[in-house]
Amino acid sequence: MSYTERERKILDNWPTVTAHDLEAMNELFKHYLFFSRADDLMGLGGINLWASCCGHKEVRPYLTRTQDQVHWTLMDLRHKDKLTCPWCGREVTAIDLSKANGRKALRQTELTVLLHARGDDLYADALVLYKDYADEAALTAGPVAWCSSGYRFVQGEVMEVDHQWDDEYPCITYERDKLGRKKLVQEPFKTGSISWYKHDSYSILNREELEEHPFSRYCGFFDRWQYRPGGARGYAKKFHELISYLTAYAIYPRQIEMLSKSGYWQPIADLVWSRKKNAGAMCWEESDPRKAFGADKRELSWIMGVQPNMKVLEVRNYVRKHWGKTWDLAFCMDFCNLWGCQIDPMNVLRFAKRYRLDPDRLLRYFDGVFVQNEDYYCTLFEIYRDYLDAAYALGRCMEHSAVLWPEQLYTAHDMAVAERAEKEARTEKSRRAASLKERRLKYEFELDGLRIIFPATGGAIRREGRALDHCVGGYAERHLNGVCTILFLRRADDPHTPYVTIEMDGNQIRQIHGYHNDTLAGSPKPREAHKDFLETWLHWLRAGSRRNEDGTPRLPKRKWEEHERQSRTA
Repeated sequence: MSYTERERKILDNWPTVTAHDLEAMNELFKHYLFFSRADDLMGLGGINLWASCCGHKEVRPYLTRTQDQVHWTLMDLRHKDKLTCPWCGREVTAIDLSKANGRKALRQTELTVLLHARGDDLYADALVLYKDYADEAALTAGPVAWCSSGYRFVQGEVMEVDHQWDDEYPCITYERDKLGRKKLVQEPFKTGSISWYKHDSYSILNREELEEHPFSRYCGFFDRWQYRPGGARGYAKKFHELISYLTAYAIYPRQIEMLSKSGYWQPIADLVWSRKKNAGAMCWEESDPRKAFGADKRELSWIMGVQPNMKVLEVRNYVRKHWGKTWDLAFCMDFCNLWGCQIDPMNVLRFAKRYRLDPDRLLRYFDGVFVQNEDYYCTLFEIYRDYLDAAYALGRCMEHSAVLWPEQLYTAHDMAVAERAEKEARTEKSRRAASLKERRLKYEFELDGLRIIFPATGGAIRREGRALDHCVGGYAERHLNGVCTILFLRRADDPHTPYVTIEMDGNQIRQIHGYHNDTLAGSPKPREAHKDFLETWLHWLRAGSRRNEDGTPRLPKRKWEEHERQSRTA
């Protein structure tokens, strides 16, 4: 993979892991004090000790010059005892190596994101850490680290270096200037299949780098984002949205800082989790909050104080754009609440725009209908929508007030819907008849004492199935709807007696069977028994099913006829 000179410089100067980082990584794992006893000839041997927390190892004899309480505690260790490490003071679990030979149950994997700050840049490395305690050297060794991906955050740009597929030549992607619907910079530690996957949670090391960095210290991830409704309240040890949050903050720092300080979390959460920008309600590219929300100072104060659902702002902007009306924000909130959770208020406005209805006039009409019927507004809208759709389909004048605003909505709805259903039934019947006629002219054929018949009714297909003892009767409805085509192969001198049934796929035979699907002993196979007839018929089909003026098939010339004609000519 080729990199630009700038990318090579960034990769060459990427921060490395320090001794302090290694110590912090080791703190993510459970701490153990491994021991094994060694006896001498007098039975007063000693004990071998390995501390995974601080890497200390020691061979301590049973008798020493100084014997204190710590010494006797180490001499009396038992498997899985809980104690304090005498060298570093951390809580450890004693493990007797004679009872834990393989140590497979002690293997542990940790996912972490390591932060580093360098100048104006903030770096994050997603590391997979692993400890297995498989041999003596591993008892006191630090964790093995593998870098899954790395990130570089600067104002206006986020760079992801993905090591997951090729550690030698990692893949580099960017998010610049603005965020799109597709996430080019993603969270690390993806697990699962291509079609269904998730991102595992991770710990964060060196979080002080984020909190003290001159650019990212205002992002509010730890002091505000975690305290949002439904957040971790600041006590979380695992995270799963730090990279997405920092990506959004790097592109829109002023917007996110303003929204997070006011506690307006919905637009931030939509952007961070699903890249939903609520374009109908606000403009993320505008750093001025008044321009971003299209509001004056008083309206912006109301928005930051009330923190309405983004649908409220979308309704206000939609009405302003398409009808030139300025609805009060409180009225927009009431409008959204009017339809309950069953109907999106934007669907009501889009419906009004489709039929050129004034939204204020629509609300007054619903108020009048509500007084008459005392039904829910969401139900009234569904009935009114079905009525207008039916009236439009019937070709009624959609400019006439008597059509748009019927006095008795329920009665007008029932009449219009019934008339529309009757009209569609007539149309469907004529369409089906035309389809059956076209397919009959396409497929019906007669030659050499055999005839192809196109069934016009479902009953004929079901009778065919009963007579020939196979399952073609279940294809009747699909045949009539044009999903598949069923044909009867009959003898020309006895066209009413079932003989062979054919299922077609365009101009190809999908199935062809006689009695009992030709499974009885001695039953001839129709493809072999009538090979010449079927080949001639299929050739005629592929040539366009041409017919003479009297409606009979215009037969293609067969090979033996062409040979006989050439012989007579010679």
